[in-house]
Parts: sequence; C-alpha cells; structure tokens
Amino acid sequence: MDFFRKHMKTIFWITLIGFVFATFAYFGAGGILTKGIDTVATVNGNKVSYTEFSRQVSRTIENQQAQKKDSQLTENDIKQIKMSVLQDMVSEEAFLQMALKYGLDTTDNEVRAYLQQIPQFQKDGHFDHMTYFQALNYGLKIKPEEFEKSRKRALTVDKLRYLIYLEAKVSDKEAEDEFLRRNSNLKNWLKEKDKFIETLRNEKRVLLFSQFVNVLQQKIKVQDYMSKFEQQQAQQ
Repeated sequence: MDFFRKHMKTIFWITLIGFVFATFAYFGAGGILTKGIDTVATVNGNKVSYTEFSRQVSRTIENQQAQKKDSQLTENDIKQIKMSVLQDMVSEEAFLQMALKYGLDTTDNEVRAYLQQIPQFQKDGHFDHMTYFQALNYGLKIKPEEFEKSRKRALTVDKLRYLIYLEAKVSDKEAEDEFLRRNSNLKNWLKEKDKFIETLRNEKRVLLFSQFVNVLQQKIKVQDYMSKFEQQQAQQ
C-alpha cells in the first residue's frame, strides 16, 4: 500500500483523465428481462448493477442539490447525472476487465490499508471502526462489504492506469529538441528544463490514455438497458 499512499494524487489525476476519454459506444439490443432485473447495462456480458447505479445517482443528486441550496435540480440535470454515473460505471467495468486480463488485482490487505488512510474514517489521527461504520451508514448510505468491494475494484483499475502513466517517459534529449522546435531557440532551456519535461510527460499521459481507450473501445461491447429498465419500473 506504500505504492498507493505515495502516488495517490497521481492516481486521482489518472482516474479523472481515464473517465474523460472513456466515451464508449452503446448498443441497446435485447430485452431487459433476459439480463436480470438488476442489470442497467452489460460490458462484454458482465452486468452493471441497477441497484448500485441507483445508489450512486441518489448520492450525486443529493450532493449537487446541497451545492445549489436555493434552487432545485431540473429534469435535465437529473438526466445528465444518470448518464454521467452510468458512463463512469461502464468505464470502470471496462478498465477492470482489462486490468484482470493483465493479471492485476487488489488484496484485502491493500483495501484495508487504503481505508485506514482516509481522514473521514479516523478519530484522533487513527482509523476507528465506529467512525467508519457511521460514515458509511449515515453519509454514504452503503454497507461496509459493498463499499469495500467497490474500493477493491477501483484500486485494481488504478493499478492499470498507473502502469499506463509510467509509460509516459521523456528523455532530456527529446525534451531539448522539442523545446527548440517550439521556441526556435534554447535561450531559457536550462532555466525551464524541469518544468518543460513535466509538461511533455503530461501531454504524453493524455495521448497514451487516448490511445489506450481507443483500443479498448474496439474490444468491448456495451448494452444499455437504463431506458427500458426505468420504463418497466414506471409501469409497475
């Protein structure tokens, strides 16, 4: 878990970039009952839970409503929230499948160590079980086993994203040549070298993720049952 504590900010950044690029195509074939009543979508045949989808939608609506305070969310706002949540869940499932294919996984001990570092679960600077249970029950409204399962998935996906991140390497010669190309001279090269190299690394990270997601898009098939599911729910 030292790996995650040391690189948590990087992993968080990678997570955001991953979701920005993860615009997967949807195929709405098939009937909802053929996939089970708790399936809002499938990714290569693996279901995305409608129960978890609903929980995340409710949590997001609650958070955004709290930020608005004096105004109510519109129907379009809620529609956008649902689309965003579903895409995030589909993205995570697609990345998880790829991570598992590469032999990546997260142990229970890694999950435990990760949770113990979260300030919201601590009391007097140390992890506290009662604080943890209360935060999940009253704040996130989720059972511990469900939350821990979701964190295990997320940490496994983070490992894949971090592997891609590590591939963004820039040599001094490559950076110097690019600096010259962009500025037509090397006047401030030594002064700006470190900052410029990091800029190039960030550009490579974005490019690598874009390329990775393009490849991933070709390997997955997503079926979206949200509209059919909600129509069926409304008729009951």
